[in-house]
Amino acid sequence: MKKILSTCLVAATALGITSAHGVHGAADSSISREMYRQGEVVLAGTADQVPAGYRVKKVLPHAGLVVLQVARGSEQEHVASLAGMGMRSGLNLKYQAFFVPDDTLYGAQWNLLMVQSEAAWDITSGSGVTVAVLDTGLKTAGAADGIACIDIEPGSDIVGGDSDPEDGEGHGTHIAGTVAQATDNGAGAAGLAHGACIMPVKVLTDLGAGVSADIAEGVAFAVARGASVINMSIGWKAQLLITADPILDPQLAAAHAAGVTLVCAAGNDAWRKQVSYPAISPYTIAVGAVDMNGVITSYSNGGAGLDLVAPGGGGATPADAILQETFDDSGWDYLYYSGTSMAAPHVAAAAALLYATKPDITPEEVRTALTATAMDLGQSGYDSDYGHGLLQTHAALVSFTHCLDEDGDSWTTCAGDCEDADSAVYPGAEETCADLLDNDCDNGIDEGCVDCTDNDGDGWTTCDGDCDDTDRHVNPDNPDSSGHWGSNGVDNDCDGVVDR
Repeated sequence: MKKILSTCLVAATALGITSAHGVHGAADSSISREMYRQGEVVLAGTADQVPAGYRVKKVLPHAGLVVLQVARGSEQEHVASLAGMGMRSGLNLKYQAFFVPDDTLYGAQWNLLMVQSEAAWDITSGSGVTVAVLDTGLKTAGAADGIACIDIEPGSDIVGGDSDPEDGEGHGTHIAGTVAQATDNGAGAAGLAHGACIMPVKVLTDLGAGVSADIAEGVAFAVARGASVINMSIGWKAQLLITADPILDPQLAAAHAAGVTLVCAAGNDAWRKQVSYPAISPYTIAVGAVDMNGVITSYSNGGAGLDLVAPGGGGATPADAILQETFDDSGWDYLYYSGTSMAAPHVAAAAALLYATKPDITPEEVRTALTATAMDLGQSGYDSDYGHGLLQTHAALVSFTHCLDEDGDSWTTCAGDCEDADSAVYPGAEETCADLLDNDCDNGIDEGCVDCTDNDGDGWTTCDGDCDDTDRHVNPDNPDSSGHWGSNGVDNDCDGVVDR
């Protein structure tokens, strides 16, 4: 009956010239041609600022970018030439939606219950908040269930340069459903922030591919048109170690400064050293994926940059995937996808619920509310697989609307207390060595601590001044001035002098 698809990370980061560890503003021969759109260079500026001899292919006014047409194979030479003129430019690198095919069947929205949907709905459904979904667009015609509130803005098809962000692939429509599928209407599936409006911004083609300039324009467009939250289930392979992009980064920073929360999928490469870009950007919230048992999925990226996890589906059983209304070549249906692409919109929806309760909330307050209340999974405290833990939407809402200080340490969850059940844990607290806790809420455990040992059993540890912890006759309390101890050639009393 139901067809299963699942999402996975295929490629992508932004403009600029990339090296193994990031993005730079000068040409770098290490980047391969298949990683960028050939015959194009992106210039930061306006059409009036384009140097003589260049042909303008596309103007992206919200992001302040111009796509220039150049001879295929000469792209990096033009980037270097423009840099010599004092102009900022870069390659139009290719992006791809996160997809991992999964043919299992699924029969219920376990994912919403896992993140406390019903308790959260007793507080808010997200009414009055707009969530921009930067993806393959949104299809509405023919849907049996659909999205209750849709905000299609003029010019929202960045790829096509028109006002019809029609989804021809299904990925964007599925993600939009997780956020705001029509709910309590007697039909179909539910959405976590079903009272919110979806602003579809088409930055990926119907093949799920996109480029830096369009994504940067999409971010700037969504901010200009009033979105409070932006979901981006797109990115590069984490193994490429991309951490920055001179074209997209300024728009992420500007959105963050404007009070817009950016949520990104961590990526599906099974890479545990760092999440994908743009999820690794300090301006975004990076989301990994767990299966229906709350266990990190085999594909979910982790490590540096990971903030928290949400349901993404693991595919171990027919039910282990995310259900929403979308379409494929056979038409409309309730289809089952899995991937970090599916996990991210849960967090975007939770952010929308926070904005509904406090419209002037800041992106960092959103991050704190979500991470400080996440259900701790894996190793105690922050870890590289689960980040701060599993999204708990109701707890985040309660923590922010009723800033908690249950442990009486004078630090609330709103102020960044990452463990409100332990008074020894709060921002700025001194690390208590060997307690395996992140006492100062800085995502590090027992940093700066010295391992004090008493291996020889003489009652003196290395921290107490035992200068030889393998010999019980050597410690600050042992004689070293007479008899055997005064002539054995050993500093028995650890005072720095042998046989005093």
